[in-house]
Amino acid sequence: MEFLEAMTHRFACKKYDQTRSLGEAQLKEILEYGRLTPTSFGLELWSFAVVRTQEKKQELFHACFDQESVSTSAVTIVVLSRTEAFANPDGELVHERGRRFPDPLPVFIDDYRPYYDFLKAEGKLSCWLKSQGYLAIANMMTGAATLGIQSCAIEGFNEKQVLQVLGCDPNLWQVSLIATFGYPAEPERPKIRESLESLTTFH
Repeated sequence: MEFLEAMTHRFACKKYDQTRSLGEAQLKEILEYGRLTPTSFGLELWSFAVVRTQEKKQELFHACFDQESVSTSAVTIVVLSRTEAFANPDGELVHERGRRFPDPLPVFIDDYRPYYDFLKAEGKLSCWLKSQGYLAIANMMTGAATLGIQSCAIEGFNEKQVLQVLGCDPNLWQVSLIATFGYPAEPERPKIRESLESLTTFH
């Protein structure tokens, strides 16, 4: 399926066919769409938690305010982002990731530090870390649509409960966004969008 066609026919699926599961190859491909998504400074301060057992889906269902999309999904993916401490330019994880690039580590840190300092001063570090997960979710959702798999982004959740369900330490992780995936048990809904002309300005 072409990208634009996939975008046109993807919709927020609220109820999935529970008799159809995702194959391992399909799931791996969807996760690859997330893994290959760009992150700020290439730091990849995130992790993907895959929820597919019925027991865990039920727990997550309650943590997401009983949204049917979660309980009926073939799989639900939670994008986790590191907490603020891990973004420190003098920290071990930033150094580990920074060493992967062609420039010497001090060059990478000198480039990164001013932006980190700006975000910290503005109180936006946590928001910056979480917002990158939206890019991964978007790519996974559109990529899944090219495979004929529908999805739904879940922003309504109790973060503390979600972390408990996943067994994640809140000092180490925060929840960026959640998305459900599967084959729909409801008809495709028409896409309602404003016209390109009304949304676009050229300068």
